[in-house]
Amino acid sequence: MGLNGRWMTKLSPLILLSYFAIYAQNDDLFEFKRFIILPVGAYSEETGIILGAGALIFIEPPAEDGSKAGSNNSSVIMTSFKKQATFINKYIYEPVNGHWNFVLYSYFSSWPTQYFGRGNDWDENVYDVYTSKNIRLPLTLGTDLLLPQSWRGRFNYGIEFDAEYITFDYGEGENTDLKNYKDLKNSGRLGVGYNLTYNSSERNDWPRKGSFVQLRHIFFNAKNNNLNDRESFIWKNIDTRMYIPLYFLPEGVLALGSYLEDFDGNVPFDRFAQPDGVGQLRGLKKGFLSDKTLWVLQSELRTHLFWRCKGTLFYEAAKVGDGITDLNNNKWHYAIGIGGRFMVNKESKTHIRGDLSLVDRKYLGMAIKINEAF
Repeated sequence: MGLNGRWMTKLSPLILLSYFAIYAQNDDLFEFKRFIILPVGAYSEETGIILGAGALIFIEPPAEDGSKAGSNNSSVIMTSFKKQATFINKYIYEPVNGHWNFVLYSYFSSWPTQYFGRGNDWDENVYDVYTSKNIRLPLTLGTDLLLPQSWRGRFNYGIEFDAEYITFDYGEGENTDLKNYKDLKNSGRLGVGYNLTYNSSERNDWPRKGSFVQLRHIFFNAKNNNLNDRESFIWKNIDTRMYIPLYFLPEGVLALGSYLEDFDGNVPFDRFAQPDGVGQLRGLKKGFLSDKTLWVLQSELRTHLFWRCKGTLFYEAAKVGDGITDLNNNKWHYAIGIGGRFMVNKESKTHIRGDLSLVDRKYLGMAIKINEAF
């Protein structure tokens, strides 16, 4: 569903999460064939008490052989008692009988938060406070390469657009390097780029075989403040995944992933590469690790338990640095944990998931989301 905003980054042990489905089919109370609505109440260290709702509409199910993802639309709206509010919408179009795909995000948020500085190490007691208000509209258009039938559908290329307008208000403290960025009051950013993808995996929420490799490259031009200052930066990303079936477990899968993200140029502090704490280094508070380059390694053992319930064991490692060279010299941070899954739609294999983790052997964290981490 893509509900991976900051409100889900690290949930405290005092979390109160309630998923109650409003719509159900007559033949099966727990099968949501058309849509599902999820009221959510939670508590996190960053947000305090947060309330909201999410909805997922199933437009077209994936292909039976897993070669096409189908189409769906997901939305979430959240607000907290600390005046944090966000709305996220994601529309995916990948028709079973077509060769085009289309993904459109819409982000609207007003978000007071903490900035812990750049670097691969953090002190949770040293931070500055700022508020960002932004509208962001990333768009991806892709099409299959025209290849022989046996290879068709596996290779895809596309163009990407990313438009954003964001404003900043800063607190009075100067405890981190945020003081170097406080001249940035507002910024209009436009990004244009491309992606190249190889995907032989099943395109659903529980892939059991195949692999995925994607290269993305986007050039951004930013107009800052009211001084007509223009700066540019480049975002690069390589995402690699592999799914190995384990026949000695019910629906057993060993999922492996590597995610490398790198920026060149004058990167705004709010765009630094960082694990989100939900899909990467689950349980980590977003912003603890932040810099121009990020590398995440992931492994997860997935299996069916009973009825619609499934379970996972995962181990993840991540680090950031000021470029590839600096990244190589920095230490890894680890997250190890277990997770539960509940299938809400059999056709798309859509799951609600909850993961409990231990980060660096001392920080207990939790991540809640619809759809798998990778």
